[in-house]
Amino acid sequence: MDTKCQLEANGLKLIELHSSADPFEVIDKTKLNDILANNFAQKSFAVVWLDYKVLVGTWENGDFHFYNNAKFEHKYIQRLRVFDQEKELLAWRSNGNLKGRLRKDDWAGSGTEIVVAEQTLFGTKKGTQSDAKYTEITEDRGTSLVLPFTNLRTYKDKKDKVEKLVSRIAIKTHNYIKPNAVHQMSYFDCRFVAFTDREKTLS
Repeated sequence: MDTKCQLEANGLKLIELHSSADPFEVIDKTKLNDILANNFAQKSFAVVWLDYKVLVGTWENGDFHFYNNAKFEHKYIQRLRVFDQEKELLAWRSNGNLKGRLRKDDWAGSGTEIVVAEQTLFGTKKGTQSDAKYTEITEDRGTSLVLPFTNLRTYKDKKDKVEKLVSRIAIKTHNYIKPNAVHQMSYFDCRFVAFTDREKTLS
């Protein structure tokens, strides 16, 4: 069985397009805002891992937007991803500074092989931290995330008397592969592409 058949049999998809990445050795607060302003003119999604919590929201109109107007300081960023269907800025803390890369995919191009996958998020029911723009997804064991969506499909569970998700929320990812020194295909990068409910892309 060839590689493509194996990947499809495991619920993954192998595609080819052109992808390029620009590295950034140091990303201070000003540099971060400049990169985002110059590359993400339309609404994009943001996931920020801080020293004390994880925020999921959007980058829009030149600023971050999170549930309950949450803000964060640059010095607390461990990792950050801002992404849309075509590109992603990934930044991570290294030796006290942020460094990163901006990856762009060209769907009309070729030369880069990608495994498309969906990573399921924890959360099977709707939580109380929800409003007109955001929905909390949570588990009985206490794991929860507040997502920038209100159109999640839910139903009322009569037994537990809680609102549960019809299907689990996932993050669609592009996983970039190339041959290594012994000619085996291996991953060399991964980017977030979109949130999905397993049937459609959430927006």
